[in-house]
Amino acid sequence: MNVGVCVPARDEVHTAFAFDFAKMVGRDSKHRCSKDGNGLKLYTMAGTLIFDQREKLVDAALKEGCDAVLFIDSDMRFPADTIDILLSREVPIVGVNAVTRRKPTLPTALNLELEKDDEGKIIRHAWHKVDSMGKEGIEPVTAVGFGVVMIRKEVFEKVPKPWFDVGWGSKGIIGEDVHFCIKALDAGFQTHVDHSLSKHIGHIGTYEYRWEDVEEGAIEAHNNGK
Repeated sequence: MNVGVCVPARDEVHTAFAFDFAKMVGRDSKHRCSKDGNGLKLYTMAGTLIFDQREKLVDAALKEGCDAVLFIDSDMRFPADTIDILLSREVPIVGVNAVTRRKPTLPTALNLELEKDDEGKIIRHAWHKVDSMGKEGIEPVTAVGFGVVMIRKEVFEKVPKPWFDVGWGSKGIIGEDVHFCIKALDAGFQTHVDHSLSKHIGHIGTYEYRWEDVEEGAIEAHNNGK
């Protein structure tokens, strides 16, 4: 399988990201790509319009024959075997549950909870954060952030363009990553979160936030609207 690694960035990338990226590419080139039919292609694009960067990066990857696209943002930390792990899940869309890089530290994977009346009409909806504490393997969710996410080619072939754009919800802008997952679900593709890999992911800010920084009760308080 040919994997296109796509990195949207601004003018620079973080040193720690570059270190992890080099280890991942080296490992994948030596092990997975040594087998017939497997390849690795790298793409990056500098800019400030993330939805435009993602769109053009995918266009380039598909044009060059990639079977899957792995988005990794330039402020992430990740293990060297990230490609192998996500490919092994064998689902159309799978990403990590990175945590936010600001306090209160919360997960980025989401589930959309709908409340309907007796006639099936939606009377209330709410976005709930997904907790990865104590969980392993993968789980279907409504959306994941695109800090580290792998998407198979067939998703892009079925989801109409533009793939990445922003929308508006009751609480403001819906990001291009969440919006993509919703459009993919409408096209029949379920998004999954990888709880196991999430434990080894860092989100670089002025401080490297990890799951250990999620305060007890923070997710429940957020989901209950407190």
